[in-house]
Amino acid sequence: MKAKLLLSTALLALAGAAPALAQTAQTSNVIMYIGDGFGLAPKTAARMAMGQGSTGKRFNTDANFQVLALDKLKYNATVTTHSLNSWITDSAPGASVYACGKRGKQDNEVISLDPATGQSIETILEAAKQQGFAVGIVSTARITHATPAAFASHIWYRDLEDYIAAQYIAASQTQYEAIFNSSPTASFRYTAARDWALPTPKVGVELDVVLGGGSRHFLPRNVASTYEIIRDAAGNPITDPATSAPATLGRGRRADDVDLVSYAVTQRGYNFVNSRDALNGLNLSEYSGANGKKLLGLFNASHVNYEQDRQTSAPWEPSLAEMTQAAIRVLQAKSNGKGFFLIVEAGRIDHLEHANTGGISVVAGTNGNQYTVDSDKPAYVGGGEANYTATPSTARTSNVYASDYMIKEVMAFDYAVAEGRAFMNTASNGRTLIFSTSDHECGGFAVTGLHDEADAQQNGTKIRTYSGQITKSVATEAGYATPTNLVRGDGGAGGWFPSYVMTSFQGKDYPTPASPTGRRIVVAYGSNPLTNGNGTRASNGTTTQGGTPGNHTPQDIWVGAEDNTNSHAARISGQGLLDNTALTGIMANFLGLSTFEQLLLSARAETPGTPGLGLQLSPVPFKDQFTVSFAVAAPSNVSVELFNELGQKVRTVVAEQNFRSGSHSVPVNGAGLPGGVYIAKVAVNGQVVSQKTIKL
Repeated sequence: MKAKLLLSTALLALAGAAPALAQTAQTSNVIMYIGDGFGLAPKTAARMAMGQGSTGKRFNTDANFQVLALDKLKYNATVTTHSLNSWITDSAPGASVYACGKRGKQDNEVISLDPATGQSIETILEAAKQQGFAVGIVSTARITHATPAAFASHIWYRDLEDYIAAQYIAASQTQYEAIFNSSPTASFRYTAARDWALPTPKVGVELDVVLGGGSRHFLPRNVASTYEIIRDAAGNPITDPATSAPATLGRGRRADDVDLVSYAVTQRGYNFVNSRDALNGLNLSEYSGANGKKLLGLFNASHVNYEQDRQTSAPWEPSLAEMTQAAIRVLQAKSNGKGFFLIVEAGRIDHLEHANTGGISVVAGTNGNQYTVDSDKPAYVGGGEANYTATPSTARTSNVYASDYMIKEVMAFDYAVAEGRAFMNTASNGRTLIFSTSDHECGGFAVTGLHDEADAQQNGTKIRTYSGQITKSVATEAGYATPTNLVRGDGGAGGWFPSYVMTSFQGKDYPTPASPTGRRIVVAYGSNPLTNGNGTRASNGTTTQGGTPGNHTPQDIWVGAEDNTNSHAARISGQGLLDNTALTGIMANFLGLSTFEQLLLSARAETPGTPGLGLQLSPVPFKDQFTVSFAVAAPSNVSVELFNELGQKVRTVVAEQNFRSGSHSVPVNGAGLPGGVYIAKVAVNGQVVSQKTIKL
């Protein structure tokens, strides 16, 4: 098999070792987990299915009561989620606040870009990379989706995913232009007015690890790519048992027909993998040090399969835990003892909630299809994606339920968190801080009861909430006040708790309903088309199951944190309700990103949209000359550059000079420049801040 495509059979197993790296007390690692749409109820559902409340697990002092890795994070808080222009956020600003702090509080749909000024806002991932840390992004969604994109790209509209992919793979304007110029169609080659420029904070920042779905934004639409076929670690095609044909990612969707995977492999030093086997067979020695390989893994054309569907129909895709483990090991090898910053997103929890999976179904009505509450029915045939397109005639499975989808999705997330905790609890790996949070809640997901085959409520739903009432064993004493002859409700059945068994898949245990008639968890959604009016109706009057009948909600969300230094995770506790911008500064301080942290602190004290470091341009607008004023807290390496509004550099004012601590003013000669908008960019020890001005 081609060496550039996949790794050979001679590669060491991932569990095998790269050359030993010197992890020291100064090695610092941050892993931020984001469950997209993840509220408290999905965690509760998973934990209950794992056995909480059953015999031996009824008190938090019982062994194994806290069965989730998420529950073992020592410190907890709740945070707000609203965006700058909406009481309910979408994922773009919901994640940008974690990436950028207070300056990331921005309009819906915008990714790490000030919507008022058009300025790119440096992210903590970019700041970490500028200071020598290895960096990576992992997601079960398309890797170009809003949440991971918020840390490694800047764009005014989150759906421009082809551009986000190009920003990931480029670390200079030359590389960015080369991506578009590789198009076989002249009209798609780089045009500054259309394609803008590589955002300044991304210049010099290479992503060491990119793992997730979304190959359609890396592969051409009209041209076949050798990277479409899914291959194992030896480079052999993997057969899809359902079709007996090679499994493929399918044709891409890039209208410019750029093969971005090929560019990444041949021009940017990436190894490419697209299967679980290849990911788990990495040779870590290839990734050692700054000159080692980087890793690009794309495992689905769109989002990676739901965990439930991965287990039944796409076992060649890696789990989120396996992607997390691979990312940690590659980043550890790449960092050469410095440490790393990693984002891990469980993106598909949100998608189940948008589809109201298990809460709403479509039935035939007098005037066409209509929505109705789904009372404990099996999932649709066709997997989780069928939730979006089902009609009254869509067949249902016989043994898979909506709650199975959510529980397994949360378990996949939890196993990924467990990988981070295991890494953190190994002292030789250095200092490690873990956060787990969400960008927002979605769907108003709720656990409403358990399946009751006996239909004790006698209302036909076969759903019951409580255990049976206490009775008297002697019927004639039913009205007696004496506490004798009592029979506890459901006492003989071990109480009224979920009835699940553990099934193993690829070495991990997942809860499965004990039987078709067992006490399985039943779910519902507060945000649904019967209450919020959301939903879709085709021109022929046909209503389908999906069309995002459930929306995001403004509910506060949960944050868990832990570190092995007893220094930073505790900072989220004892403060009451936090804003979602509060986490970024803690991570920056842990990594020692002093300039970026100062920028965060300055942003809190200044008016919205005003850059930190005390950056000021005067006068604004200017005629022939203006002054750039800023302050640095310690002796620093500073550069000052001037760009036009297309992102093209027009002047280097200061080229990496050492400045003492204190306030400074630098004159900028603008004589001879055409009138228009200009951006002055100041980089202090690699940390970037910029501001616009106008030439008259």
